Amino acid sequence: MPHHDLLILGGGSGNSVIGPEHDHWDIAIAEPWAFGGTCMNRGCIPSKMLVYPADVALAARHGAQLGLRTSTERADWPAIRDRIFGRIDPIAEAGLAYRESLDNVTVYRHSARFTGDRTVDLDGTKVTADRIVLAMGARTSLPTIDGLDAVDFRTSDDIMRIDVLPEHLVIVGGGFIAVEMAHVFDGLGSRVTIVHGGDLLLRGADTDVGPRLTEAYANRLDLRLETTVAGVKGAARETFHLDLSDGTTLDADQLLVATGRIPNGDLATVDLGGITIDDRGYVITDDQLRTSADGVWALGDVTNPLQLKHTPNAEAGWSPTTSHTRRVPIH
Repeated sequence: MPHHDLLILGGGSGNSVIGPEHDHWDIAIAEPWAFGGTCMNRGCIPSKMLVYPADVALAARHGAQLGLRTSTERADWPAIRDRIFGRIDPIAEAGLAYRESLDNVTVYRHSARFTGDRTVDLDGTKVTADRIVLAMGARTSLPTIDGLDAVDFRTSDDIMRIDVLPEHLVIVGGGFIAVEMAHVFDGLGSRVTIVHGGDLLLRGADTDVGPRLTEAYANRLDLRLETTVAGVKGAARETFHLDLSDGTTLDADQLLVATGRIPNGDLATVDLGGITIDDRGYVITDDQLRTSADGVWALGDVTNPLQLKHTPNAEAGWSPTTSHTRRVPIH
């Protein structure tokens, strides 16, 4: 049975816990997906690299307002996508290769599930550790929609890597992912419809942001507020027919579900490791990021609904912070 001084579940910000002071430790990282976590591979970084060309396209579209003879057609989506991920993917691959090259680091390319006290199962291999850091992030929260599980919809995990720019993209949700992707695809030439059950976009933002953004989007694209998707059917790949709660229907060639995020603690069966979660599934920690289980710490999206990359980076001790107790105290 492999045993380590430190086991980190997640290859995003949790990877930043490791420093030169750990060169004499036996360390393991369990990460089944791309190294670098959500932000680098399917979150903040690629989305902001998409926002910029969308901004440029929109500026060109409205150049006449400034006396400029500018215009834009539908974007060359494969060129934009390949430029972005042609830069990002090598970084993720290099991060993995670096950790695998270290004599004192073992990388497990499997998801972890707790089976007991500081004991996890990694694709059939039982692994124990003196210390464990939970940094496995979060995933898309899927709504209950009749037929959703039978169609090939997209989430923020894969919408930025699609092959073809949609003619008509329907986005379900009204949070920051929904409005950002609406801006991107509308700017690049898709027709965009947002279907949102609330009466305001970005309700969780500052009170002067939501109303202004909602007004702007209502003037810019097809915004269906206080409306939900009752059912969805797909006749073929990338063909969607949606029945809405107001009795109307929509047909689209891409469907993005962006209805919030939930922590991944349940996928790791953290309760079997004696780790307490709250009623929303977030791992509960104290002011030193300790969980209810001895020798287990947690950081990032698995602990916090305010899912900002800067937070777990600071918690991991990657950057200076005035609150030293927010770093994982494992040294």
